Order: sequence, then C-alpha cells, then structure tokens
Amino acid sequence: MRVFKPVIVFLLCVAAQSQAKAADTTEPGGPLDTCIAAVLNEHPGIVTAWRQAGGGPQPPYAITVLDKEGKMGETTCDPANPKNFEFKSKAGLYRYGMYERATLAEEKAREAAPVIFVGPVRFLDMELSVGFTGRPQYKYQMFLPSGHKATVDMDAVVGRLNKAEVN
Repeated sequence: MRVFKPVIVFLLCVAAQSQAKAADTTEPGGPLDTCIAAVLNEHPGIVTAWRQAGGGPQPPYAITVLDKEGKMGETTCDPANPKNFEFKSKAGLYRYGMYERATLAEEKAREAAPVIFVGPVRFLDMELSVGFTGRPQYKYQMFLPSGHKATVDMDAVVGRLNKAEVN
C-alpha cells in the first residue's frame, strides 16, 4: 500500500502536466502557427512580434510583420477564422536585411525558451529585435506555473540563451 499511493500521485501529476501541455495554444502546429502561416501568406515578410490579444481557449493574436521594403504592418488574427486581415502600418523604416539574419526558426526558439523553467509555461508574447551589434534576438515573455512572469532572451542565429529572469 505504501508503494501504491506514490505511484498514483505520480501518475496524476503526469496526467495533469500532459493536459496542461495539450491546452497550450502556442505549441508548434497549434493555433498560433496557423495564424502566423495565414498572415505570412497574405503579407510576406518576417514576423517580428506576436502577442495574445485576448483570452479564451483559442485567443486572437496580434502579429507584426516586416516586409522587404522595410515597412512594418500589424494585424490581428483569430485562429478560428484566419482569413480576414486588416494591416495597420507602424511608423518607422526598418532594415529587412538585419532581421533576415535570424536563421533560427521562431518555432524552434519558442520550444527551447521555457526549457530552463520547471513545468509548462504560458507564452504571452515574442519580439524579434536587432541589437546595437547587429545580432538579432528573440525575447519571450511567459507566465510560469507559480504565477510569476518570466522573460527569456535568445540569440536568433544559434539559439543560445542570452538572459532569463523571473519578475
């Protein structure tokens, strides 16, 4: 009986983690990737940012895209209907070539970003930026299972963890 209780507790913990992971809308191949693919099909370029723009089981996402002319456009995508987009231009002119240096796919960076934290995380947003050295990096903000907010900066070329902090 002593062995039976810990085994049951362990199995319940594993089941709870797998359900929490299955509910993640930012997992590869999930609603976020569906929205990103639909937005890039309509407005080719580089995704420089995304963030959850609401709540619910399949929240809408605000996605920012940089086109080859160096213009930024932002739109909102509903995963249930990823077709109708209204792009709003953002002020400024950006160098497409600088962002093109990000050779690590954002999906791979999104998978690697929460690895240093224990348990499933909930992503809030991503931002691709170019530092003063010209090196691109991904910045992810997420909620940890403990309720704390965490930030992870990753090199967008080789995938090296540059900085992680819990706020």
